[in-house]
Amino acid sequence: MKLALSPLEGAWHMVSARRFVDASRIARQILSDDPDTPSAMVCVAMAEWELGHPVQECIALLERAVKLGPGTAPYWHNLATLQASSGDMAGARDSFAQALRIRPDDTMAFYALVQNQRFTTEDQTVRDMLTLYGSGTLARQALEFLCFGLAKVYADLGNHARAMHFCIEANWLADRRYDNGPQRQRMQSLTALAEAGSVPQARGNPPGPAPVFIVGMPRSGTTLAEAILNRHPAVFALGETPTLGALEHNLLQGKPDRLTQLGRDTLRASAEQGLRTMRAGAPEGTRVLTDKTPDNAFRVGLIAALFPNARIIHMRRHPLDCGLSNLFTRFNAGHGFAFRQTDLGERIRQTADVMTLWKRTLNLPILDLSYEMLVADPDGQSRRLIDFVGLDWDDACLTPERDSRQIHTASQWQVRQKIYSRSVGKFEGYKEWLGPLVKAMGGQDWIDSEAQDQLRAG
Repeated sequence: MKLALSPLEGAWHMVSARRFVDASRIARQILSDDPDTPSAMVCVAMAEWELGHPVQECIALLERAVKLGPGTAPYWHNLATLQASSGDMAGARDSFAQALRIRPDDTMAFYALVQNQRFTTEDQTVRDMLTLYGSGTLARQALEFLCFGLAKVYADLGNHARAMHFCIEANWLADRRYDNGPQRQRMQSLTALAEAGSVPQARGNPPGPAPVFIVGMPRSGTTLAEAILNRHPAVFALGETPTLGALEHNLLQGKPDRLTQLGRDTLRASAEQGLRTMRAGAPEGTRVLTDKTPDNAFRVGLIAALFPNARIIHMRRHPLDCGLSNLFTRFNAGHGFAFRQTDLGERIRQTADVMTLWKRTLNLPILDLSYEMLVADPDGQSRRLIDFVGLDWDDACLTPERDSRQIHTASQWQVRQKIYSRSVGKFEGYKEWLGPLVKAMGGQDWIDSEAQDQLRAG
């Protein structure tokens, strides 16, 4: 017999299920009855942060919670997470350290702590992690977090063999389920649709700011590109959003060829609905909206149908550097392809192939932006980017590390740093372990050709 959940347990269950609106509603009701319930404060803060509410308001709730429950490690952990999201890296490190003082075996705190700094020595934090790793006391998921953290540490230290050891173990422990079959079928359907020239178009452009979609593989530089754009006063950056995925689901129901059956008025109505969602909260004077959901690379045909005035920025990065970065990243949700080299290599190839398809068959402005070129020449490439979206240059775009947005993705620490090039060519130290990745992409010849094409294109 299952016991009924308390309202507070129910609210946290909603957070786990990613039903953040329900979680916030339930937890706020608890606070209306008892305003000094710290766990309810934390629940509201985390749910509303996920919903995009102002991060400082969420942090204020967490600061109240740690005052009421200073000995509760998860409160400090969640405070640190939001501090990192807001760009307060020093505050985040202090809060993670406090969580670890209270609970020294909190591997999630260790993992998050190492993501928000760069290691140059095996300091006490690393020694504590290694002791915990060798203790034999950790459950599978706790060990997974610790291994991803240690992989990052030893990558920082340039110990490639040890970094890859922990990376391989971490991805094995993650054991994410992923079936390539549906994605392969999707690729076949999209190819048939595009080759037939059957992509329809909405009746005119929806009113409001023009949408810009930044697409590519995860870890290809999409967050950096959006941070550069968001420093412009006329840009409102949305980060990664479910908007286009929801429109795709409602309109196509998993069948890309249904796009050919949609009337222009239906497309226009859906485009207006999507744009209303995207521009909610945009300040006065916004001329460009950006969405940096990488998977929208497979929705460019739908974008062309809905938003004839849209522009696409295709972030491109050396396939092996991009693949390696994915393998070292613990994605919180989705991205099941990123945990096995065979799945990951196939996805990198599919992303490159589908973008080649769109460029050949659609009359839609698409800018190729090379990560390598961007970090080598930030001024020239940033100006190229701003010009592409139709805006006048603003010098603030040269300081993306000052972007004040809350960042929810795995790039939250990197994007707060000045643009650097140390990640370029990183794969060279790991090539002996990347055979399955190379094979899944189609071999070294394709990789070399793709890398050269990226540099020529942008």
